[in-house]
Parts: sequence; structure tokens; C-alpha cells
Amino acid sequence: MEAAYQPHSTEQRWRQRWAEIDLGSADPASPKPAFSIAQPPPNITGSLHMGHALNALVQDALCRFYRMNGYEVCWIPGTDHAAIATQNVIERQLADEGTTKEELGREAFAARVDAWYETYQGRILEQLRRMGATCDWARERFTLDDAYVRVIRIVFGELYRQGLIYRGPRIVNWCPRCRSAISDEEVEYQEQLDTFYYVRYPLLEGSGSLEVATTRPETILADVAVAVAPGDERFREQVGKLVKEPLGGREIPIIEDQAVDPRVGTGVLKITPGHSAEDYEVGERHHLPIRTVISLDGLMIAAGFPDLDGKGVREARESAAEMLRQSGAMIREEPLRHEVGHCDRCGTIIEPLVTPQWWVRVRELADPASEAVASGRIRLHPSQFRGQYLDWLAGLRDWCISRQLWLGHRIPVSTCANGHSFAWVEEPSNCPECDSTDLTADPDVLDTWFSSGLWPFAILGWPESNPALDKFYPTSVLSTARDILQHWVVRMVMMGLRFTDDIPFHDVLFHATILGADGARMSKSRGNVVDPLEMVDKYGADALRAWGACVALGTQDARFDETRVGGFAYFANKLWNMTRLLHHVYFPEGDEEGSIPELPEPARETLQLADRWILSRLAAVTQVTSKALPAFDFDGAIDSIYNFAWHELADWYLELVKGRLEAGDEAALWVTRRALLQTATLLHPIMPFLTDALGEQFAGNPASLDLVTWPGVEPTWVDPESEVAMTSCMNLISSLRKWLTELGIEVTKRSIRVPFAVLEAGPELAHPEALEYVSALLPVAWVPASSADDGDSLPQLVAGRTTLSLGRSAGPGADRWKESAQRELAKARTLRAKLESHLEGPFAAKAPAAVVQRERDRLEEVRQRETLLLRLIES
Repeated sequence: MEAAYQPHSTEQRWRQRWAEIDLGSADPASPKPAFSIAQPPPNITGSLHMGHALNALVQDALCRFYRMNGYEVCWIPGTDHAAIATQNVIERQLADEGTTKEELGREAFAARVDAWYETYQGRILEQLRRMGATCDWARERFTLDDAYVRVIRIVFGELYRQGLIYRGPRIVNWCPRCRSAISDEEVEYQEQLDTFYYVRYPLLEGSGSLEVATTRPETILADVAVAVAPGDERFREQVGKLVKEPLGGREIPIIEDQAVDPRVGTGVLKITPGHSAEDYEVGERHHLPIRTVISLDGLMIAAGFPDLDGKGVREARESAAEMLRQSGAMIREEPLRHEVGHCDRCGTIIEPLVTPQWWVRVRELADPASEAVASGRIRLHPSQFRGQYLDWLAGLRDWCISRQLWLGHRIPVSTCANGHSFAWVEEPSNCPECDSTDLTADPDVLDTWFSSGLWPFAILGWPESNPALDKFYPTSVLSTARDILQHWVVRMVMMGLRFTDDIPFHDVLFHATILGADGARMSKSRGNVVDPLEMVDKYGADALRAWGACVALGTQDARFDETRVGGFAYFANKLWNMTRLLHHVYFPEGDEEGSIPELPEPARETLQLADRWILSRLAAVTQVTSKALPAFDFDGAIDSIYNFAWHELADWYLELVKGRLEAGDEAALWVTRRALLQTATLLHPIMPFLTDALGEQFAGNPASLDLVTWPGVEPTWVDPESEVAMTSCMNLISSLRKWLTELGIEVTKRSIRVPFAVLEAGPELAHPEALEYVSALLPVAWVPASSADDGDSLPQLVAGRTTLSLGRSAGPGADRWKESAQRELAKARTLRAKLESHLEGPFAAKAPAAVVQRERDRLEEVRQRETLLLRLIES
């Protein structure tokens, strides 16, 4: 074994080894129980980010755990074409080149897209391999594959024929930059400073007016009503009458509607159904007309108003405000800080517009999806997302599934010259109703979430019945980010239930969102983005995976902490050196080809207290880890293994048995071998590169620890009595170590031994091997109790119910430990003199009383220490 763990060469070697043994390949004909995951397909828009890395760890750890527990594991990888995101990336590239997609043309643009996919699809999957992902790579899927496209068209056609898909004008979130509708979930709200304009709407009858507050005076020309709250006494006389909108002078009615909160603003709302989603619903309730004053490119449509027509919205807003000021309709203006919707892909402010789109009637799909979670058939983790899921479904509105893009799945609908519209799976040549060959294809493409909503069953060969679909669907677990609960999770449940009559997965895990070290969301503009592969290059994939396990589900926002990643790299090297210690017993010349041999299990009576204790602790950590991983408690698993390996196995057991190992003690050799190998086995799902490299040091192991059986808890190892006895002994050692360290005695030097006598032996020394363990770990020489004074002249240590006393030194060189005490005494005297001088000077009169008292307390502690050291030296 090399002197230190080498993550980079190790990872490269084991990635190749896993590929050679086809690790991850799933057999649908296997009699084993199935465990399956449909990997959330990353967008092909560049490289993986920390969220992908974290999710890869979660999924891979579960796959390895269940593989080791005898399941036939199928983890299907893939990528998403991400139409709007990819199109934006490529359009930005074209802009940098001084051109546009329109200038390039559709055919050349499509070629550009294909080249992008070819470059980045392979790169993303290779990045997953570098993280240690053991997918069934032969089942890789892409949402633009021919088979996947066919599934989309079949599903669309079924919903279309069932009347659940329709086309019609409704209000949508419109991005003027992308020139497309986007979903509610793709709107990113950002805080910005605007103006609240208070505007006078004159009553048609009489001289009165209503005061209306708005942030959008440019849309006054599209107002079709003003609304007040039902029963608001302030406006009882005005309801049903007319006002004039203050820019064009059109007459519009005063209505009552529950959307108005009488406690907010002036209690009067302008109703603009063509430019507000909330107003659109009010308009539907009252059958109001729709007026539009903003075009699809975000410019004003205001014929007869040259100060507004053709202008951008921001410029038109100020022009409209000025017109209101000039006419006297402006009452006052106030600054307002509020949230404004932006396109999450390009950052453009969203315009609510009424446009013809394709829609899914969701109620018939939403109710079964709600029942699946409410009944517990699908479990969400953490459980707080259950309420969010159900609440969102309860208020779900019809789903806009069309996008006005060049890239994506075409809406599979054509219309013939005679006006017959029909959905199709294969590209049609004629109308099925009238046989017309004059066909026009719908120009829109499908929302990416419609196509990805079919992912769990589409990637398994649906609609044809086949062994993979029968074996691995429903999938076992979905691991994803919380911000796509509505985007994706809900849609998969709806579609899965509708088309397979079954849920798409049993458990949904919402892993943490990784924030920058500054606590803010990672973004290039903030400069806090962390590239996971940079961390892999620096510390190794296992260190990043172990840190990911700590934060995977324990919290929903986790700051990236590079120091902890570095800490796990150090832990990896610690485990390497622990195994190297045992390897060196058999191969003292450093023979790297040799394997630690298998040994027969020793008889119970040949085991020492430390052996029985470490086996009992190994049984405990095995039980904790075996429960934690299937319960998705990755933090609990890594924490229990880390504490056992470092603070029990390394710090205590291996330190105690070094001499026995070198002497060839068979019990110590067997226990050490078993503890090291089982620790590596338990850790394997989380740190697989390291643990496979450790596992190959032991004779009798298969090609990978993935292929061993997950260790069970050995009942004969569970030994509470040995744990109590050993813990008591360890507490005594810790107290004695601390005491010696405080006295300046170097506890790591075995050449210097401090004489100690046992005055009273409590449970800490009840076991006959306890004194031997103290001497093995500390520079202590046991002397008879008679060598200690009957009186109180020698210092004593009470630990639990055991009392130790410094013994009288005897023999040549027995007082060498006092040299350390002499040096510590010199330090104490120097510090005492410094504190006394400090307190006798002006400091005591000028400093705050609390500060002075703190220094006096320090002086008293130093004096007591000096006295104790003198007693030690004079003993």
C-alpha cells in the first residue's frame, strides 16, 4: 500500500474496473426484488452544478446499498433537451457572434443545437461517472430520442381525444425576450423599486370620482372596470354606475368582486383582464371584455396616443404618468418596493398577456395525484412537503403546455384546408376526416415539463409491455430539488397514474439546496459558484460525497463548506493508514501485491476486553447505518461511521492493540481485520472509491464491495457489559491524560514513565486488563500503594470512583518526568509575575471591574498550578 491515499489515480482505476465488470447493469429477468431510480435528467445547458453532484451522491448511495442488500438495482440515466434554456444559451452565443437565429435560419439553427447536444450530453454523463455514479449506462435516455418522442405524441393524442387538451386564448406569463409563454413555476420574482400612482377616475354622473392606486398607468387604456369589495359601505351608492378611465375617457362600470381587499390601498382596483392574471379571473366571473395594449414583443399598442404607441413598457409608464399629471388626474405618487416577475431563463420582466395557447384540463388529473399522497401511497421526505404538494394541487389551474420556440417537441396537431384539426403520432400526409393533403402543422412546441412528466415510464419502454417496465416500474425513489415540486413531481404523478394506472415512484426525496459560503444562492454574478469537479480535483470525489451525505436531507438550505470537504479528505487518508497498519504487519517491506489473509474466528474466551468492546461497538454502528440509509438519513449514516472509525477504532482500539498485532496475536489480528473491512463495507455506499481500494487489500473479497452482502448485526458481538467496563476505563484514561497534559508532561513519550499508585479501585479499573490499557496509552508506571504517602502531601486524581496518587519515584532515571514539570513550573512563575505586576499597576484602577476580576481569577489559577507543580517536583 502507498504511504498515503491517492484519490485521483484510485478513482480513475476504479471507474475503469466498474465498467469492466458492468457494475450497474440491471437484469429484468432477475428473481431478486427490484430497486429502481429514474435519474432526474439534467438539462444539456453546460456543466453539472453542486445540486447535481449532491443528487448523484444520494441516488448512488441508495443504489449501492440496495445492490449490497440483494436487490436487482436499475438506475436509468438520461438528459433533458431543456428547450427554452438551451435555446437561450445558443441565442446568447449567436448574439456574441453578432447574429441571430432568424438570420441563421431554422435549418442551420437546428444543426447548431445538435452540435451543442453532442458536445455537452457526453460531457455531463462523464461528469456523473467522475462522481462515482453506477447507472445502467446501456439504458441512457434523451428526451429527443425517437422512442421518447413517440411516447409524447401518444400521450398528447390520448389527452386530446379525451377532451383534456384544448386550444384557446387565456392569460399567460409572456416573456417578450423569449417570445414565448412560460409557466408560473418559471417566473422568478425579484424585488425592485417602483412607484405607486394614485389616480382619479371621474364618475360619469355628478362631480365625484374614485381614487385608484396602480403601479401600471400604461395599462389604463386596457381597463374594462373598476372593482370594490362586496358590501363596502364607502362605495355602496357607486356600485353599478360608470366612471371614465382617465387616459382615453372610455366609460367603464363599477363592480363588486371578492378579489378586492377593502383594507388595502384605496379599496378600489382597476380591472385589466388583458394584462393581469388576477384581473383575468375577475373578468371571467363578470364576463368582461378583454383589451390589449401591449404586443408580444413588449411594445405598446396605443393608436391615437403618440406618446405611448410603439414605446417600451418602462418608457410608456412614465409617459402615461406625465399625461395623468398634465390632465390633473394624478393625485399623488409614492415609492413602492415590491416583487416583480422575471423570466427565470433570460431575466426579462414578464408581461401577463392573453394569447391562444394549448392547455391541459388538470382537475381530472389532479384529484388522483392528490389522493396518491394523501393516502400515503407516495411518501414525501422531508414530510413538510406533503402539505405543500396537496395545497398546490388543490388550487391548480389549467396547465399551459405550448411554447413559442424553435427548439422542442412540436405540438403533434395538424389542420387541413377544410378546417379539420387532428392529433397524430406519425407525421401525417392527409387529413383522416376528409383526406385533404393540404395540411398545416401547429407552429408551437410543448412545454418541457410536459415531456419530462412522462420520464419514469417513457424510459422503460411504455406503451409496449416489456420485462423492464414490468420489473422496474413503479420506480422506488425519486430524488430531486424542492424548487421543481410543482414543475415536475406533480406532473409525473398525474401522468403516471393516468397512463400506467400506477404511481411513478414510492418515495420522493427533496435534497438540500446548496448555497454559497456567504449563505446566498450560488450565481455567477455573486461570484460564489462552486464547481463540483474542482472540488473532486482538489480533494477527491469521496470527500465531496461524504460532505454531501452530511447535508443531503438534514436541512433544506446548506452552505457550502470547503473546510468540511477537506476534513473528509483527511478522513479518507486516516482510513487508508488504519488499513495500512494491518497490512504492514503481514508485509513489513511494503509489498503492495499482498493481501491481508483471511483468518478463522477466535473463540470468545480468547478475546480481551478491548476486543469484545470494539466488536460490540461495530455491531452498534452496523445497526445504525443499516437503519439510516433506507430511511434516507445519510447524515446519520456518515456521522456514525465517522465517529466509530476515528474516535473508537483508531483513537482507542488500534492504539491499544499495536503491540499485540506486531506480536502476531491471532485474536487481535482477526478483530482488527474484521473491524477495518466491515467499516469499509458500511461506508462503501457513500465513499465507494476509497472503500473499494481498501477492500482489495483483503483476501477473499469480490471485484467490488458492491458485490458483497451487506453485513448484519452479529448477536454474539453485542456486549453491554464490556462496553460499560471499557467506557469507564477510557474515561479514567482521558482524565489522567488531561491531568498530565496540564502539568506539562508529554503523554506521547513512552520513554518517560510517571509513577502512579491506585489508592482506591472503582469500576474504572474493575477489569484486570484496565491497568494494562492505561500503561499502553499513557506514560504511567504502576507502583504499589505503599509508595504513596499516607497523608495528603502527594497530588491525587479522582476519576469516577477511582482514586490515583502520584507515587514515590524509585530507581535510576525514574525522575526524568520531573524535567517536564520543571519547565512547566518556570512558565507558571513567569505568568504569575506578569499578572501580579499587571494588577499592581494602573490597570486595576482604570480597567472595568469585570475585566480586573477576570485577571485576578487567572492569577489565582496560576498560583494553584504553581503550588501543585512544586509538590510534584518535591515528591
